Amino acid sequence: MALAMNHMRYDAAALGNHEFNYGVPYLDRAIAEAHFPFLAANAYAPDGSHAYASATTLTRSGVRVAVIGATTPGSMIWDRDKLRGRIEIRDIIPSVRAAVGDARAHGAQVVVVVLHSGLNEPSSYDTVATGLPSENVSARVAREVPGIDVIVFGHSHKELADTTIAGTLLTQPRNWAGSLSVARVRVVRQGRDWHVSEKSARVIRGRGHAEQVAILAATDDAHARTLHYVTSPIGTTSMRWSADSARVKDTPIIDFVLEVERRAAGADLASAAAFNLNADFGPGAITMAHMAALYPYDNNVLRAVKISGRQLRDYLEFSAKYYRANASGDSLIDPAVPGFNFDIVQGVDYTMDITRPLGSRITTLSRNGRPVADTDTFTMALNDYRQVGGGGYSMLRGAPVVYDQQQVIRQLLVDEVLKKGVLRPEDYFTPNWRLAPDSIVGAAFRSMRRLPYDRPATPRQ
Repeated sequence: MALAMNHMRYDAAALGNHEFNYGVPYLDRAIAEAHFPFLAANAYAPDGSHAYASATTLTRSGVRVAVIGATTPGSMIWDRDKLRGRIEIRDIIPSVRAAVGDARAHGAQVVVVVLHSGLNEPSSYDTVATGLPSENVSARVAREVPGIDVIVFGHSHKELADTTIAGTLLTQPRNWAGSLSVARVRVVRQGRDWHVSEKSARVIRGRGHAEQVAILAATDDAHARTLHYVTSPIGTTSMRWSADSARVKDTPIIDFVLEVERRAAGADLASAAAFNLNADFGPGAITMAHMAALYPYDNNVLRAVKISGRQLRDYLEFSAKYYRANASGDSLIDPAVPGFNFDIVQGVDYTMDITRPLGSRITTLSRNGRPVADTDTFTMALNDYRQVGGGGYSMLRGAPVVYDQQQVIRQLLVDEVLKKGVLRPEDYFTPNWRLAPDSIVGAAFRSMRRLPYDRPATPRQ
């Protein structure tokens, strides 16, 4: 990636939360390969100094342009163990305010702020309980920090071509290089200085453009080795396994993930989400690519916590928020709740009635035929993101960790396929949950598949 970005003559980049997924030493080695700075004005070292550069200044046709970067404080939850004692990510707004003031004081005539932050969406974590600032503050930065000409932001996987808040131009390109934002700033000379006279932005879609030979050449070797790695068979199956309906009914493919987690941790229960409804494999060879589609997050490690029956019920009720309140017809999914926040639990039997009010949808909950009481205790295997309350699962806060061997969950799945050789659904599949009433399942499936990020993948050349 650094080679490609160097060829593209990047001037700067803002750190995002996923840059911390593999630890700070790994990130620092990657940054050392780049010919441009990575910016994070709100990331601080233990001694209070800036862990990374806050800004860089460029000169274009005699105009001094300051580029300031900042990143989401949510990493302090999502990658807490990797950042503890190394980096503290603080509130974006005061750090950006200080950096903008410094840039203007040193003669910047145009100020561009690049934020790994959403516009104004609710945080995926409880800001009150965690004490962390919000992750989505781009609109607030525009309103509350004077002296910014343009904000380029991204984190919420949305797209916004051009809007203005308090005189600041904002633009958001789509995630995964789906589009590119182009902001145009016109400056005019007034005496010995330059001033911005007008500005606008647009987005250019990523598809339909010729690939650059230099970029292909720079990345060809790594690309070829990656293709070989992900397409090599690691096992086989005689059945088709698919996640296409995994959020409306129990499926063998998700039970495969859950059972691997549960057995590895020796836990009573296991929890996981159907991250990708397009994940499937079989009949035939199973490859690394199939495992990557099934479990996209190769940085998630397995943990297990001790929880009460009350916490388990609250956990499932929170998961049920994926389906909107007062849902009807074919519009049952709450578009504000991402699919990766709909968790499925193995090890107990439960019914989720999505016609009932939020907070009272788990109508049956039992283990081994006995209703679960609030005072019951269980151990539950889950990923480290969820264990620390990621996604808003605050009911897990304070739950004792009883298992943590730093095992990467995707690798556990790969190891299971390699060990078994042939995957059979009956080795993992135990139907234990269902949506209610039965008459609504079809509408739930149609509603789920209409969401743009859950549509079947379109083949690309």
